Amino acid sequence: MDTIRKEIKLIPNIYFVLIAWNFLSSCGPSASKLDEATFYKGSNFQLKLVRYDASLPLHYVGEVFRVLCSSANTKNSPGHKTQDAGWVTLGNGGAIGSKSADELVERERDKYLIIDENTLVWTGIGLHVSFDACGKFRGWYPASLSDELFTKVKKPSNCKPKGGADCRHYDFMGDRVPHFENIQVKTGGQVSFKVRSKAFSNEKGLHVESTDFGSTWIVKSIT
Repeated sequence: MDTIRKEIKLIPNIYFVLIAWNFLSSCGPSASKLDEATFYKGSNFQLKLVRYDASLPLHYVGEVFRVLCSSANTKNSPGHKTQDAGWVTLGNGGAIGSKSADELVERERDKYLIIDENTLVWTGIGLHVSFDACGKFRGWYPASLSDELFTKVKKPSNCKPKGGADCRHYDFMGDRVPHFENIQVKTGGQVSFKVRSKAFSNEKGLHVESTDFGSTWIVKSIT
């Protein structure tokens, strides 16, 4: 494997919650909780999925969901219409046609990997890891790769460089969403995984690792 890039810095947390589903943050008074299901309850943190009905004029009508985490380290997190106080949001998305939170848990569960009492990994457009029971997360995102490592899709005119919007995540949506494999987390802040995407120039994928709790990342092409 040839090293492509070392010390990739954490890119802005705007990618921490999938930008494609920003309607969750703007549901306002039209969002109402439907039901919820706890799918992990450990000694230091717990996870639940909450389903909402979100009706936004000319934008979105139907069910949406959030996956939330609670621990002693999240107790000061403020609440709002689609987040209970004392919890932080991990994944979220659309859920039109869903029947219950339990149904969605079965669909989403594999995206959340419990390592130990304090350590959690969850995947979406990027991979995110917390070593302190959801107190803070560090992540790796394919949008941080240099341009020659993936092919791009056509973006709306409001996206950079023509517009002001940061649309890098568009390159990794739909059938180009990254797939994470062989995720390993070890003591001392070591994280490693394999990631594949139809967007990558190398169809065999990339090997990504960090030795400093996700502060920086090393990416290698799989040969």
